[in-house]
Amino acid sequence: MPRYPLEDPGHSPGNRERKRRPGSRLLLAAALAGGVIAAFLAGARISDFLCDITGITSTTVRLGVKVASIVVALPAGFYLVEWFFLARANRSSGHPPNA
Repeated sequence: MPRYPLEDPGHSPGNRERKRRPGSRLLLAAALAGGVIAAFLAGARISDFLCDITGITSTTVRLGVKVASIVVALPAGFYLVEWFFLARANRSSGHPPNA
């Protein structure tokens, strides 16, 4: 039960005119999962490529380089998914993009 008669519990008070797109949370979750998988694969592939070019044959060093490249690739994957969804939200809301 709302405390005040004009309060709508389903909407935030500052954005009453903004509508939430149906399925956007599910799409974001799928995109984040895909971004994590893509970041793991990209990090592993890039590290293998770099180790092959430099001639590193030690399994321990190759594994360390692979872990380090995946650690670097994960935040990049999250950033790209976030950037895409913020751009998508700005396009659909009618607000001008931040410059």
